[in-house]
Amino acid sequence: MNQLIDKLEHITQYINQLLMKQEGVGLSVAIVKDSDIIYSRGFGYSQIQPVKQPMDGDTKMSIQSISKNFMALSIMQLVEKNLLSLDDKVVEYLPYFRTRDKQQSDTITIRQLLSHTAGFPSDLGIGNMTAPNVREIFSDTPTEFQEALDHYNLTEEEIDGVKTREDVTRWFQKVELEYPPGKGWNYCTDAYVILADLFEKVTGVGWETHLEDEILSPLHMNRTTSDPTNVEEDPNSARYYLGEEKTETPFPKNALSAPIGYLYSTANDLGRYLAFHLTKESAVLRSDLIEEMQQPVHLVSEEWRFGSEVRSYGLAWFTDRYKSLRVIEHGGGQMAVRSLMTMVPELDLGIVVLLNFDGNIHHDVCDKIIDTFLDS
Repeated sequence: MNQLIDKLEHITQYINQLLMKQEGVGLSVAIVKDSDIIYSRGFGYSQIQPVKQPMDGDTKMSIQSISKNFMALSIMQLVEKNLLSLDDKVVEYLPYFRTRDKQQSDTITIRQLLSHTAGFPSDLGIGNMTAPNVREIFSDTPTEFQEALDHYNLTEEEIDGVKTREDVTRWFQKVELEYPPGKGWNYCTDAYVILADLFEKVTGVGWETHLEDEILSPLHMNRTTSDPTNVEEDPNSARYYLGEEKTETPFPKNALSAPIGYLYSTANDLGRYLAFHLTKESAVLRSDLIEEMQQPVHLVSEEWRFGSEVRSYGLAWFTDRYKSLRVIEHGGGQMAVRSLMTMVPELDLGIVVLLNFDGNIHHDVCDKIIDTFLDS
């Protein structure tokens, strides 16, 4: 027990030293060992205006692309119920889905959407540009919003016309595939809106309702939500600060595109989520299907490898090696949001790091925690 206390104190000291250079912002951490949360700490502040609010393990924060994992888990629950198969064609459930080359897109499978191997370009923009506060996000200069539209080859009429997830799916008819489905890898965040559309057409249930009833409640993730108003009004919730000046950024919200990156959670709730994936307890999903999510489907493209030769993507999980250990993880980021959840199965270890500022400290903290538990 004393050895564990020493390890955790060492981690605390390390984080405190890192955060000394980031005055005014915060970081939330949870560590899972053998299915239990053994460490939960907040550092710094969740909000600095109008008064400073301390960060803790229950601070509600944007988790950005970690949200995709919850969408993938929902699809796997449909697989378990025999409502669909991962290798079914998307058009079997969404007959209006197509890209510019219909013959090619008719072959795209659900597995390929989940694993980013469908052939889509990586930077489509339609999911994020439908945010209700998108004009505020791109308001630093009078022309920034138009520049963003031009970058994504979008028009105001296009994004204003997207009201439903089906609208996003139908929008894909303008997309030119970059490679034949299944023959490459591009991280296309927008594909996860199509998955939500598919989920809702198969079940007749809104994805957010299913998420609450079939995932969050059974896992006791009581402070995880898709509702931005709920989070903004919660006194223990984060705001986000960019750069050395700690400029507060527009609040990240986009209910339509919630599955791609607009869920909110806490370090403690994500710790409970990692415990479920580590132990493969079958209360929410059969253990073999949990394992299938964690298996690599395709090597990721060069810019996503971070120097690794083996970094791959499964079903909403990146897989990699760290000092010979298998690592399974997913992160997220946008402007001043950073999130990371990591599992090291050989150590029965799970790590959550959430930031409300930009940079790469979340990876440094995660590596330090793995090193600390590896050195035993």
